Amino acid sequence: KVTEELLLRGRQRYDIYCSPCHDQIGRGNGVVVQRGLKKRPPSLHEQRLIDSPIGHFFDVSTNGFGAMYSYASRVSVHDRWAIAAYIRALQLSQRAQLQDLSAEDRKHFE
Repeated sequence: KVTEELLLRGRQRYDIYCSPCHDQIGRGNGVVVQRGLKKRPPSLHEQRLIDSPIGHFFDVSTNGFGAMYSYASRVSVHDRWAIAAYIRALQLSQRAQLQDLSAEDRKHFE
């Protein structure tokens, strides 16, 4: 079940394990990349990744992919799912439209 608590945990774990390469908003320009220590990973906002099932992110964090190594021994199964849920929320947040918000939330932006 996706809850606020799960997303907060996913964000915390993402910030620790993913943002050094993917950066905090998922564009693929983290500090490791900026210092030239690793090839730039794909943006999590590429259409192919937006269209990928959430299990893709769990699988990649579990088994690695390309230059990314497996996190299975470092990150628990629960936390890998929390990260995957957070990545999906992060993707949605970068494409959110004002009309997607409730009338009450829209007042904060008007």
